[in-house]
Amino acid sequence: MKDLAQNIHVFDTSTQALDEIEAMAKNAGVNIVSFVNAHACNMSTKSPDFEHALLNSDLLLRDGIGTKILLKCFSRAAGANLNGTDLIPLILARLSNKRVVFIGTQEPYISESVEVCKNQNINVIGYMDGFGSNPTMLRFVEKHAPDIVILGMGMPKQELFAMYLKDNFQQDLLIVNGGAIFDFLAGRFNRAPAFFRDNGLEWFYRLINEPRRLFQRYVLGIPIFFIKVIYARFIQ
Repeated sequence: MKDLAQNIHVFDTSTQALDEIEAMAKNAGVNIVSFVNAHACNMSTKSPDFEHALLNSDLLLRDGIGTKILLKCFSRAAGANLNGTDLIPLILARLSNKRVVFIGTQEPYISESVEVCKNQNINVIGYMDGFGSNPTMLRFVEKHAPDIVILGMGMPKQELFAMYLKDNFQQDLLIVNGGAIFDFLAGRFNRAPAFFRDNGLEWFYRLINEPRRLFQRYVLGIPIFFIKVIYARFIQ
């Protein structure tokens, strides 16, 4: 967890992050943008492959109050909260001249998210759900040859597939790991009201609305996260 804290890229504003991502989109090779929250930190301690994927992202951004606390524990400025749900629509708007492919979630949500973005003049040239094998999804990306791929398969599958693309795709590409971004765009999940988002409580709003699915992640996961932060900071 200490390595994650040291590798998170901190920006004071979303505009600064967007400037960096726009520059990355011009770089040669495959470049990956990932987001790390408390749940990702917990998962990384159990999966070396997932931790490797996060640490080898070209841009690793802080998502949520948990990683804000993590950074402060290691004497780092926390900067702005740059979660994918807020930032990815801004990335797509900033890079609207680029060819984009969506991979993730399931029907009808993936196609509905595409329609939402096309109505905003985002150049989505192809999409598929996130249940294919890595070779199948690689062939799909190769067929469309996009400039940007947004992955919405959830952790750790999307990060592991992003690394697979980085190792096997032979053209320039920007990959953004987006979690549930397509479900939010399609309206499957509702965003928390501004009060919850502004005070670092979006996780609580989501728990109230999806208690069965998110009980383990938040009710059990948050205390475990803080124990692991203390261990990494003072014992490890």
